[in-house]
Amino acid sequence: MKRSRRYFVVEFLLVFCFSFLAGCATFPPPKEAIPSSRTYGNQYTDVWETVLVSLSEQNIQVKSMEKESGRIVAEDRDIELRQFELGRYDSRYCFCGSPNRYHVLRGLVGEYTISVIRGTGLRTTVRIDASYRASQYTDERFSEWLPCASKGVFEPFFLEQVESRLGATKGPSRNLDWWKPSRGY
Repeated sequence: MKRSRRYFVVEFLLVFCFSFLAGCATFPPPKEAIPSSRTYGNQYTDVWETVLVSLSEQNIQVKSMEKESGRIVAEDRDIELRQFELGRYDSRYCFCGSPNRYHVLRGLVGEYTISVIRGTGLRTTVRIDASYRASQYTDERFSEWLPCASKGVFEPFFLEQVESRLGATKGPSRNLDWWKPSRGY
């Protein structure tokens, strides 16, 4: 009987320890591993306009833009912040972790710095740097901003959206050889 109690305690401790591992969230990827730039085979002005249209489609407000330097700073204040565990916060785009003791996170803001870089010929590169911050509250008063780590979800999604819009806006081909009759009509 004593032996079975000993095994029961050991088994209980093992199950208890492994149950904590199952609840752990994965860490966001390092910033270098996030695909944050893409080169398109379109003119600079077409890519610039497509980036602005893509931002407006997602209801992301442009704070500043300089077309000559190719820099756009945009802000999204409508990102959903979820509390997935007591004191731990998460979003679709970022991981905020745990706030300071006796604090609660309320709002989540995403800030996107987008660079549209001219290349040679029809090569234009778009680079996006996404940063997120959550507002910390103590006793119903704002205390400070807490930086949140990007999960690397928004950057490739946005670049893919720009690429799909550029593909959809291409006009017909100037090569009309397909139209010539092949049977001598």
